[in-house]
Amino acid sequence: MMIELHALQTFAPSNLNRDDTGNPKDALFGGVRRARVSSQSGKRAIRVSEIFQRATVVPNGTRTKGIIKPIVSQLVANGVNETDATSYVTKIIEGTYAKLDKKSAEKTSVILFVSDSEITMIVSEILDALNRGVAPEADTITKKLVKEFENRTSAPDIALFGRMLAEKPALNIDAACQMAHALSTHEVNTAEFDYFTAVDDLQANDVSGADMLGLVAFNSATYYRCARIDWEQLVKNLRGDTDLARQTVAAFMYGFALVVPSGMKNSFINQHTPDFLLAVVRPDNNGQSLANAFEKPVRVARGGGFSEPSIQALAAYWERTEGIYRLEEPVVSVVNPHQHTLESKELAGATKPNLQEWVSTIASVLE
Repeated sequence: MMIELHALQTFAPSNLNRDDTGNPKDALFGGVRRARVSSQSGKRAIRVSEIFQRATVVPNGTRTKGIIKPIVSQLVANGVNETDATSYVTKIIEGTYAKLDKKSAEKTSVILFVSDSEITMIVSEILDALNRGVAPEADTITKKLVKEFENRTSAPDIALFGRMLAEKPALNIDAACQMAHALSTHEVNTAEFDYFTAVDDLQANDVSGADMLGLVAFNSATYYRCARIDWEQLVKNLRGDTDLARQTVAAFMYGFALVVPSGMKNSFINQHTPDFLLAVVRPDNNGQSLANAFEKPVRVARGGGFSEPSIQALAAYWERTEGIYRLEEPVVSVVNPHQHTLESKELAGATKPNLQEWVSTIASVLE
């Protein structure tokens, strides 16, 4: 069973996701230049958001190279000598996850994605050994960790986005979620620039001119966004806990709808709600992207913007492709806040009055 999420979202001038030159990211599609927001920035924005973390309830994972220090701090708080604690934890981390960074004994060579349960187990195993009057054995604890967490996790975000440990593949987790780069539905040729200055408040009255000059790049666009969640993979990653998996899907849906990358938010206020949301549950695992609805760039009608014609293009593409390629009847849920007329009776009939019902319609069929 595959869960598809689609969104059309318009952003006023902003710089959501910069490239190495500071310009908004872009890409070629349909023979024209499009504005782009990377999938990685979208994933991170959701997983670290208060909306996602509050909705999942269960502690999410920690993504860091510096996992040794907080584990040592927990052991020290339980009366373990800091030098001994550091030695125990370092050996376990190296045996379980990755080698240490050559430049820092407090950091791993790669970024780890570790659940709260894994950290708790490491602390518990070390304290248990010490309470029994024996030195903690890194190899023994590593084997227990691998046995407990191989191909599964307690953290919703790790279950969604997976993790890869090249040195220790036993703890790899296949991602249940796929997310596409967001692309503008229309052509966006080049970024615009804001030329700004700053003046010293204590500058003498007889001195003129600015003390700093700068340029900030920005653009504006209506974006198509898409994500898919493999339900069976998510349940497997979460140890078969369907309730937590359902809760994770709902949390991700809220995040998908309400969270955007925070790039230069203080300069532009980039929080804009979606113009259109579509969620689909397909029992046959035959999920798809609808990006090709915009392979021919959307054009602005006289006196109008890109949002409404983008919605109409998506609805028309849905009607054409679903009639040909559909294998089984899906569950469909739509949010159409501006009540645009849809060129699809199915999408019009699946429209929900609010975000909560959009989410609950999908969550209620997951089992």
